[in-house]
Amino acid sequence: MYDKIIIIFVLINVPIIFFFKKIINLINIYDNADNIRKFHKKSVPLFGGFLIFYNFILFIFSDFILNFNFIEIYIDARGYFSLIIGSLIFFLVGAFDDKFELSANKKLFINFFLILFFILIDENLIINSLDFTFMENPVELKKFSILFTVLCILLFMNALNMYDGINLQASFFCILIFFVFIFKGFYNNFNLFMILTLLFFLIYNYSSKAFLGDAGTQILSFIISYLLIKSYNNYKILTPEEIFIILSLPGLDMMRVFLIRLFNGKHPFRADRLHLHYLISDKLNNLGAFIIISTQVIINLLLYYLVSNKILVLIIVIILYILLVLLFKKKNVKP
Repeated sequence: MYDKIIIIFVLINVPIIFFFKKIINLINIYDNADNIRKFHKKSVPLFGGFLIFYNFILFIFSDFILNFNFIEIYIDARGYFSLIIGSLIFFLVGAFDDKFELSANKKLFINFFLILFFILIDENLIINSLDFTFMENPVELKKFSILFTVLCILLFMNALNMYDGINLQASFFCILIFFVFIFKGFYNNFNLFMILTLLFFLIYNYSSKAFLGDAGTQILSFIISYLLIKSYNNYKILTPEEIFIILSLPGLDMMRVFLIRLFNGKHPFRADRLHLHYLISDKLNNLGAFIIISTQVIINLLLYYLVSNKILVLIIVIILYILLVLLFKKKNVKP
């Protein structure tokens, strides 16, 4: 089966290789340096989202047409609708944001109601309880389940968007998540295809020929949220602690930056260079920041799967993040 996936992936992406310049000129969405947070010397195409959506939709289409049964676990009609149409809509919102720069409040408002719409369409996306391994009984969310689910997805969307500050980082982080799904035996074929797509994108991203853009982080965060919740709700493949560990580094960094901004009377979504990857890159460089942060993500995962005491792992993960921040923290930085 994997050989068929690789063949289809190659066939889908051959046109990208040969017509890359024509495609990016047709899309005509670029990221320009502002000499505040962004210092790249020339405009870079925000192509990652288009590449991911293109591969995603053709993968689903080939699965239907060729009847390869790439998606092994049965999804009902509502599930397919929420996955496919949801990915399309969030991709389009991100692409619009890349092109016309939506305000943070408008984007937050739009994403909130879009997430609400899709989880009401597919009720299997609603988190109704939290079944922690260290607790005898699950925590029932009851009437707060819908709001809790919306907030979880919304926070992850923002966290991944903020995490996408330097080359390679966000895409490699998503690759690690898809590898976790394969390790857990969940949607292996689909996850392999997504890994191949992101590895292909990394070739362009490494040399700054393409950035992920909001379109990329939007579609990736929705797809990953979909898989995380489905794996938890329907198959109990992942635990709440495991999901927290997987998403911990971008999540903790987002919360730290939010608190600093609020403490200083700033808008929580105001762009700045307070993120961990900027702190590290200012002292080293972007590649150094990517290596250090990605290594920390891998360490977090290994700790979870190798250490039996999950509470201890949670504490260690938080302490390691704090130590990284303290190690690279700047003095007298104005947010």
